[in-house]
Order: sequence, then structure tokens, then C-alpha cells
Amino acid sequence: MAGHYAELIDPDLPGYVEAAAPGGTLAGIFTNAWQEAAGQGGTVPVLTCDATDATAVGAMADALVTIDGHDFVIREAQPRNGGGVSLVLEEQ
Repeated sequence: MAGHYAELIDPDLPGYVEAAAPGGTLAGIFTNAWQEAAGQGGTVPVLTCDATDATAVGAMADALVTIDGHDFVIREAQPRNGGGVSLVLEEQ
């Protein structure tokens, strides 16, 4: 069952993807977010999606997701207002 945030994930938006997760497919917006730590900056891949949907398909810390043929491990889940979650990824 999709949460309210799922209504914001529109297939016409730039970055829209359907990620293969352990328990099914997860629709979201895939971006590279700027991150700065220890005086060094760079980008980190992030999948923003509905938190209810993410939980339903097992997309949680240390889970493997596949996006456009690339495998990523979820390193962190950051809650967003309105029932969304940003999954911080690490490419494998």
C-alpha cells in the first residue's frame, strides 16, 4: 500500500526510476546530492521515495537495490516531511 508521498513521485519528473529492491519494485527520484565532510566535497547517490513503499519492499539500511543496471547498498535512510525518505546509496 502506497503512502501519501508516493503521489509526488511522478514518472514524468527528471530522475524518475524504478529500483529493484529485495521485495519488489520501488519508484523514486534518483539524484546525486552534494555532500561535504572533513573539508572535502563531492556527490553521493540518493533515491528519494515513499517511506511506506520502501519499508514494504525491504529497502532499508544495508539492503541492495538495483537502478538502471547498477547495484547500490543503502547506507542511510533520512526521513523527509510528508512521509518520504531519502535513501543514501553506495555503488557496488
